[in-house]
Amino acid sequence: MSNTSATLTIDETISLADLKPLPERVLGRIGRNIPIVGFGTAPLGSDNTTPEEATRILDYAMNQGVLYLDTAPVYGDPNSKYGNAEMKLKEILKTRRAEAFLVTKANSGRQTRDGILEQIEESLERMGVNEVDLVHIHNLGDFDMETFFKEDGALAGLQAAKERGLIRYLGISGHIRPARFTTVLDTGQIDLTMVTLNFADRYNYDFEGAVFASAKKHNVAVIAMKVLGGAVEWKYDANTPGTLASYHEQAVRYALGLPAVACAVIGFANEKEVAQALHVARQDKPLSEEEHIALLKIGKELASSRSLYYGPIEG
Repeated sequence: MSNTSATLTIDETISLADLKPLPERVLGRIGRNIPIVGFGTAPLGSDNTTPEEATRILDYAMNQGVLYLDTAPVYGDPNSKYGNAEMKLKEILKTRRAEAFLVTKANSGRQTRDGILEQIEESLERMGVNEVDLVHIHNLGDFDMETFFKEDGALAGLQAAKERGLIRYLGISGHIRPARFTTVLDTGQIDLTMVTLNFADRYNYDFEGAVFASAKKHNVAVIAMKVLGGAVEWKYDANTPGTLASYHEQAVRYALGLPAVACAVIGFANEKEVAQALHVARQDKPLSEEEHIALLKIGKELASSRSLYYGPIEG
């Protein structure tokens, strides 16, 4: 299978990326049209990217139509030299907040109602904003499901944040224990879910089978993540590629070709990576049946060697 975009020079990629607008899709019951590629900020979180460089890359991406911005408190260390990814969004958000669909996350380290609220308040302060569009329960598989639904549990924390006007929509994200997502989606409280969707991990985790039906039932938006398989050895350092990066074009087309997917969030470390993804996305060309069959064959072989790359399936 060919991978045209991987052979383009930076100048060729950027000129092709400017040819036409980025296609949009509707974010489920949220009702907002959103460009089909989102900016995953994990690669910007390390000290290999300065705040000035992050602002430049984000500005370029937004000028190209990438308006879905996905971040998290754990994308880098807020106490490091340059801070974490949330802090590096602060400058661009001073002038372009209204354009963005801004998403951050709350982690399992503080998973009580008050703990979730505290995390959200801290994220808002780091980004210099009064509210975000959506907060995810970050990696649902890490949470204690016995307390998740209680009055002082994590879901109540998101609901309280919405009532206070800190967030507009509720989300869940993750890459392990896919069965949990159906349970939470079926509460009817979730507006958007972001899960692992790529042509290899479908064989080990099958978020397609676990999530799509429930998401459709409740008109929940589905965002694809780990489209390129996650960074090699989990090194989100602006230098390490995705484990499936050699299949870049096919991987992006596969994720965007899934009928439930509204947007694919891809981690970008520089303008060239943005342009490369947008070159593929702007064609909006699903895999042909022949390409699909061939790619799934490759994916099945890769799945065997990847095994449980992200962590457990059950539990």
